[in-house]
Amino acid sequence: MMTGVFLMLAGIGIVFGSVSLTFIGTPVFVLASILEFKHIEEPELEKRFGKAYLEYKERTPIIVPRLYRK
Repeated sequence: MMTGVFLMLAGIGIVFGSVSLTFIGTPVFVLASILEFKHIEEPELEKRFGKAYLEYKERTPIIVPRLYRK
């Protein structure tokens, strides 16, 4: 889902001809989203779901989804 949001944001910047949104806003948003996820959401999910979440985290990439199964 995160990949789709990042691509949509970059696409909006391209459609409206906004160089700053495309090349500055999108990377800043991506970085902020990753930091928020790693430092706020992930610890909460680990507490809430325990081992099940840790197993899920091992087999699921953060941003770019796999096109194949492990």
